[in-house]
Amino acid sequence: MYDEYDDGDEGGASLGRKLALGVGLVAIAAAGFFAFKAVTDSDDGGSVDGASSTVAVDSTDPATTGAASGDTGDAGDAGAKDPSVASTAATTESTSSDAPTTSQAAPETTATVAAPTTAAQASPTVAPTAPAVPAAPATVPYTTQPDGSPAWVVAIYDVDKVTLTGAVPDALASERLANLAAQTAKPGQGNIVNQLTINPAVPRSVGVRVVELTSTRFPAGSSEVLPDHALELDRLANIMNALPNLTALVIGHADQRGDEQTNYLISEARASAVRNYLAGRGVAPSRLSSRAVGEADLIDLNDDEAALALNRRTEFVLFGLLQ
Repeated sequence: MYDEYDDGDEGGASLGRKLALGVGLVAIAAAGFFAFKAVTDSDDGGSVDGASSTVAVDSTDPATTGAASGDTGDAGDAGAKDPSVASTAATTESTSSDAPTTSQAAPETTATVAAPTTAAQASPTVAPTAPAVPAAPATVPYTTQPDGSPAWVVAIYDVDKVTLTGAVPDALASERLANLAAQTAKPGQGNIVNQLTINPAVPRSVGVRVVELTSTRFPAGSSEVLPDHALELDRLANIMNALPNLTALVIGHADQRGDEQTNYLISEARASAVRNYLAGRGVAPSRLSSRAVGEADLIDLNDDEAALALNRRTEFVLFGLLQ
């Protein structure tokens, strides 16, 4: 009976193996338990590790690096209590590391905004000065012709008088014209009506228009200078030969009968005929010019023969009488 249980060395070995197996099972169970615990702890604290890792990589501040390595541990403690705090700390740290760049950019932004003001202040110095705009010419202080020349003085030789109107530069010019009118007047025209005004702005070269109301006229539809008419023209030729600086503009006229084109052509022919006559009497052609106006400047609007005869005429504008 004792032999059945007395295994000897083999029984001791068998018992030892059983004990070792039991210890191994206990060890495996314990290892599994601790492994499970480690995994659970890792899931709970992973955020802290991640945050610490992020801070350590992103931060360029030595103090922050020290905190990640355990020098201070403030951020790690806060992260261990609440993972969201660790995430906030990481975001704050990242923002803090960018802050200097933003702070440095601010003056540049200010300088950029101020640049237009600086340029605007400097522009008067850099930009060329605009040229001065010339002042508009003042209005001519005397009456003018349509072409801008001074309005002519008018000397009207009527039946019993000579009337002077218009503006002259001074009293001496007024007296000179009155004397010339008296010297060239026909018998009965000795009454000189001087209505000239004084305007120092009027140039001494102003023309004098001579209108003869009693001289011989051209025949209707003709430009022929008849003998009686020639005697009238001789008076003008004598004056021009006596005053070599004098020039004359001969203006041809027509009455209001007929069409406008025909009247213009006849007035042109009359002006040319008188100019040629004066040149034939010794007046240099260079001192003579002519112009035609047709029926545009009638003396009398009536259609009786006397009125029509007055309109078939030539007039003269003399230049240089006051020089």
